[in-house]
Amino acid sequence: MPRISVGSLVKHRINGAVGLVVEHGMWNADWGCFRVKFNKPAVFGNATCDYLTDRADRWVLVSACDNQ
Repeated sequence: MPRISVGSLVKHRINGAVGLVVEHGMWNADWGCFRVKFNKPAVFGNATCDYLTDRADRWVLVSACDNQ
């Protein structure tokens, strides 16, 4: 089963923005997180972002990276 890793194409569950995972880290003691560079700037409320770091469960895999 494919899983999200660096280089994967993902979609943000909340606003639907699509981008590539560029970094993986820890959100807190229980959750991992992904830093994503968006294909085009994404709008979150009044802010426009090129990158976003968010908890791992807030991302959906669109296409896996084939770097195994």
